[in-house]
Amino acid sequence: MYRRIKARSAEEGRTVRSITLVLYSQWLGDSQPEERRGSARRRRAAKPSWFGSVKVDKSLPHDMDSVRESIARHHGE
Repeated sequence: MYRRIKARSAEEGRTVRSITLVLYSQWLGDSQPEERRGSARRRRAAKPSWFGSVKVDKSLPHDMDSVRESIARHHGE
């Protein structure tokens, strides 16, 4: 049953959790599922304030070895 639910939720572009919340809310007689009530707050909280504010220096290498070396150099600062 879970696989069928997972497949159908994927077709609709929804998570199993969101579908479960809606169904439980309907079963309990709630007019609006908990997820919808708090979703705006979660969207705002999902991204930290600094997100997107970092400028990338494209002249520097960004391969994993270079990233690891940079982390090692600045780890103790």
